[in-house]
Amino acid sequence: MSVIFEIDQLEKTILQDISTDVPLEVLERFLTLVRESGSEDEKTAARFLAQYLEEWNIPHRIHFPTIYLSVPKKAAVIVTHPGSREIKAKTPSCSISTGDQWVSGDVVYIPADEADLSDAFDPLATNKYGDVRGKIVLTDGYPVSGKMKELGNDGALGVIFISPGRYIHEGTVGVVWGSPDLDTMGEEPQIPALMIGKQDGLDLINECQSDTVTLQFQTHLDEGWFECPLIDIWIEGTEEPDKYVLLHGHLDSWHQGIGDNGTGNAALLEMARIFYKHRDKLKRSIRIAIWPGHSTGRYAGSTWFADQFGLDLDENCIAQVNCDSPGCRWATSYEEMSWMSEAQELCQSAIQDAVCQPSRGYRPHRAGDYSFNNIGITSFYMLSSSIPAEDLAERGYYAVGGCGSNIEWHSEEDLMHVADMDILVRDLKVYMTTILRVVNAPIHPFLFTKTVEELIETIEEYQAYAVDHFSFDLVRREAQELFLALEDFYQQVRELQAPSILDTTVKKANEIIRSLGRELVTINFSRAGKFRHDLAIDMPRIPDLAAAHLLSSLEADSHPYRVALTHLTRGLNRVAWSMQRARKLLKTFKHDGVKTGSK
Repeated sequence: MSVIFEIDQLEKTILQDISTDVPLEVLERFLTLVRESGSEDEKTAARFLAQYLEEWNIPHRIHFPTIYLSVPKKAAVIVTHPGSREIKAKTPSCSISTGDQWVSGDVVYIPADEADLSDAFDPLATNKYGDVRGKIVLTDGYPVSGKMKELGNDGALGVIFISPGRYIHEGTVGVVWGSPDLDTMGEEPQIPALMIGKQDGLDLINECQSDTVTLQFQTHLDEGWFECPLIDIWIEGTEEPDKYVLLHGHLDSWHQGIGDNGTGNAALLEMARIFYKHRDKLKRSIRIAIWPGHSTGRYAGSTWFADQFGLDLDENCIAQVNCDSPGCRWATSYEEMSWMSEAQELCQSAIQDAVCQPSRGYRPHRAGDYSFNNIGITSFYMLSSSIPAEDLAERGYYAVGGCGSNIEWHSEEDLMHVADMDILVRDLKVYMTTILRVVNAPIHPFLFTKTVEELIETIEEYQAYAVDHFSFDLVRREAQELFLALEDFYQQVRELQAPSILDTTVKKANEIIRSLGRELVTINFSRAGKFRHDLAIDMPRIPDLAAAHLLSSLEADSHPYRVALTHLTRGLNRVAWSMQRARKLLKTFKHDGVKTGSK
């Protein structure tokens, strides 16, 4: 089945209402605030946005969740040999705070793999680092928690990360997704981390290669539970109001944060205005959430929301859509988008129709307030448009995690010059076109045949890694049978005559599509299981089976080898069970024998 969309008059009418008047007002106000989570400026920003909602009479609530934050305040690095000098430094969120105590030691430089230098969303450790006990490790790239944890376990006193460019980018080494619970409270790295600029880093590397370098450092962070504002907007649809798309972005920022995520807040407010104005034309509802605790809470605001409204999200949420860093300077490409496989055709057609451009999407990172994978909600978009690859190369830019690829990301220079109102309008058209097609489509426009194709490809890859150490035949058969059942299901759906959202058969089909996500998204993006949050590390495809990569490197019949086999057997059962449940869902539709739109 292929999803075909038409550009109808409704979309044209609604998109014509886009204005940059309110977005500009938002950015100008945010330029005067530092929206650090837990701060008074964050509360001021929330009240500022809420004033518009009140003026427009848009239904909304401001929740005040108490969430766990780690807020960097300052850091100091002093080289004591050779010579004596101070180096400008920052400390990331979730680093250990030394307070006024100085940590001193010799420096050992450990080069990072090229892939480690600029991947802000991959905190997995990649190497064994040799003898680092009692040393301060100097290494390249963004601060990443997996590397921190491994070096801490090996006895390092702390880690200094060298920024890949001229800015020292704020960040986190947090590995706990959201506020901790009993399972995760001990997972954070247990040594301090710092970041320094590229030139200072190069100077230290050169000194390490010719002499013993000794330095001392301090890190200062505020850590604890903070009450923060979370804006929750409800725009009710006319035909199936209990079902909704969740559209969201984060309120908090590093410094003024105009491109990350001031433009996102401006976009969310403008979409709230327009969608509410045209609410009589929306068949299903739109829920818009603006989160605190994105950076210093490692998505604590969206995780709180997922915890508080988990059952409702499970029952009623059709899809979740992240809006981060739209409308940034020079960001004219849609070749670096994020979407789950089942949403690919929807997103590509919407982008083509909205702005007449091709697009390319990738498996979503474990980032961007994607706090709903454990529930199994289909998801699309994260960062918005980006600077084209050829322009990045020409400018000598390195990869960053926002601001439309502008390297002012997470720095003091993320100011008004990063925003571009013409590009914001383009990005708004993309978001609104895609969301309108979800809330108004009689049948949810998600093709889980694409998802199962991805699962089959992954299973084949894992079997190639496992060779003859482990057989994935069970899940391969289940996936192939599920694919055939899905093809039959979508064929029946395609034959529905003049389907209406209120039609009982259509409702049944949509219930099955949502339930397919609850099974297949979960096994593809989560290891922790329903209503539990995985750690903030990139999740491999079908994570229960990813240990296949280990088998050939382990000594046969050794303890680790047997442990890996046990792990894979349990994972195999979970994945096969979920696929069987998905197939049973499809049979309930086939059993009805419905091929008409009768009520």
